[in-house]
Amino acid sequence: MPLDAAALSRLAPERVVGNVRVDAVPSAAEVESDGGRLTNVSTGDLLGLASDARVREAFQGALRKSGLARPTRSRAQEELEERLAGLLGVQAVAALEDAGGLFECLDAAGVVAEVRASPGFPRAAEVASPEDAERALAGGAAPALVVSAVDRYAGELLPLHRYAEASQRAGASLVVIDRLGLGVLGPGGLGAVESLGVIDQVALQVLFLGEALPGAGVLVAGPRAEVEALRPCGAPPASAPLAAAARALQLAHAEAPRRARAFDVAQAMIDGLRGLHLDTGPCVTPWIPVWMGDEALCEQWLKALADGGLACRGLLAGERSRLLLSVAATATDAQLDAALEAFGKVARRLEPPKLATEGRGPVLLARPGSFALATPCAPRWKPQPPVAPPSHQPEKSPPAAPSGLRERLLDAVETLTWRATNRRGGKLGVPGGEALKALLDRRRRR
Repeated sequence: MPLDAAALSRLAPERVVGNVRVDAVPSAAEVESDGGRLTNVSTGDLLGLASDARVREAFQGALRKSGLARPTRSRAQEELEERLAGLLGVQAVAALEDAGGLFECLDAAGVVAEVRASPGFPRAAEVASPEDAERALAGGAAPALVVSAVDRYAGELLPLHRYAEASQRAGASLVVIDRLGLGVLGPGGLGAVESLGVIDQVALQVLFLGEALPGAGVLVAGPRAEVEALRPCGAPPASAPLAAAARALQLAHAEAPRRARAFDVAQAMIDGLRGLHLDTGPCVTPWIPVWMGDEALCEQWLKALADGGLACRGLLAGERSRLLLSVAATATDAQLDAALEAFGKVARRLEPPKLATEGRGPVLLARPGSFALATPCAPRWKPQPPVAPPSHQPEKSPPAAPSGLRERLLDAVETLTWRATNRRGGKLGVPGGEALKALLDRRRRR
């Protein structure tokens, strides 16, 4: 039987789509499409550093030296990782091309995952609150709790301090996934962990590149032993994009006005949208959702905004559909005014769900020192509760016996390494594999 496109589409419960085909990106605040220029209100370059001459110079310098090669271990990568570790204030950083193998390794360690992070951890017990986490961790049943720091579809911050307390009481480690905050959140732009002041309570951070900062891939940051144990869980990135990301983080850290402008732009957008009675939910960050509540309506809005000169993304997720906005810090006041005018015209023609009564107060953004987590909003914004697996699927295995995070990670990495070794005829085919093998051999001799 051939593949059915409609059936395949239904298998994805959430789909992020754009409303224009991009031909060129002259700046973070604009795109070119089909011969026209549109204001980009869903940028992936929030601080406007992807086109900064200093970032381009770092990229081109690394490109001239190494091209796009990805050696298993290079001096350039080590130097860049050391620089990133110094900026983040941690012992070590490992840069990986993507998070897939990393998440598989952590999942194999038997972690508990907060519901926003749980899609990456199919075997993990799911929790929806710090209280749920404390119950799930009771008795030392899991070595670690994995929490996603920023809800990328709602713009709110999770209460990491409360999850840290739950982890500490259970003797478990806290692993924080920060997909959005690096470069923007916190006094130094170092992410949600810095913003909420819990750096000393977090065992590992998984920081994504490609939102506020240019680049792609993830950074694993934390104690050296745990970082090195996780390094073989993914391939290294090419040096050029990593060099660009490192230079961009250095600039974001040093240039506080650029980060402040990102929040000023977000505040202007949120205030203007709420003035049109559009519901931006619990948002306190520069990643702004606008509730649609219907896929067809969301698609109509996306088309109408494109006709009005705005490039925009939307989340198609049934009755939880919404627009996803993020306006660059480099956007001008005139561009902001034009964007809000376009939203006003569409709102008068395609009436969306109104701003709920619970969300009509002023919005305090998560600027440095504010410790804002979320704005009061309607119940419809609450994350979906964990869904029980279908009856035809096997239940999740019970948690293994308690042990330290490092020991469980080594167990998981040892299993994955064994699989990789057997698939490759006895030769380790992952970066850093020989160092990891020596580490595991030392552990077995204890």
